[in-house]
Amino acid sequence: MKDSDVEIVQEPGAVSRIFELMLERRKPLGIVQHGHSCDAWVVKASTSRLILAKRDKGSKFIAGEVEFQFRCVLGRNIVGKSRILRLNDEYLELALPTQVSIIQRRNAYRVVPTADSVAIFQTAAKWILAGRIEDISTTGILVRLPQATPVTVPSEIRALCLQLNHALPASEFTLPGAMESFLVKIETATIARRADKGTTKFATYGIHFTPTANVERQLSQVIFCFERAARQKGLTA
Repeated sequence: MKDSDVEIVQEPGAVSRIFELMLERRKPLGIVQHGHSCDAWVVKASTSRLILAKRDKGSKFIAGEVEFQFRCVLGRNIVGKSRILRLNDEYLELALPTQVSIIQRRNAYRVVPTADSVAIFQTAAKWILAGRIEDISTTGILVRLPQATPVTVPSEIRALCLQLNHALPASEFTLPGAMESFLVKIETATIARRADKGTTKFATYGIHFTPTANVERQLSQVIFCFERAARQKGLTA
């Protein structure tokens, strides 16, 4: 497996948030112990413990190491290990995993904003730039800038502000074309690569950042909104 296919998440708040979203969306996850597997749902998640409800009440587990694997609400494949601390016929109490692995290429779980969304940032050379966000993940964006914009690669970003606009789903409670806006501020980032060959009026640049737990939670929620909007339109995120 290539390194680019694996992302390790170790920050307890970020790990917990993955399971909190599974709880909110009522999505099942798979648990495996000594070759025996069972589906379960998260009924409680904190920064130290998980409580799971087993689909099959007759499935047998024992206290000790257990593996899990599932597809999270953002469509990423998650694997990891934990320990069963307590159990009965219906529930399992697990220690929050010290880390989880996301096994999927980054471009497979990037999503496209459903409306014009922009990034405003200041480079190390003190250029203040703004460009349209072409796609976004919890660790980076692809941003479009005019070819004439003075950008070097790599280039450190001293401040990054993401203005993310989300088209609300049509319903009896929303007007056609209604928008919801999110403002996400990231302290440091890097323009890591140029992603085009310079054949158009605009150039695209890959910007990478390592979000805090709070920012990652914000981005995860926004990305989920974008992905849901794409599904409703019959598109793939």
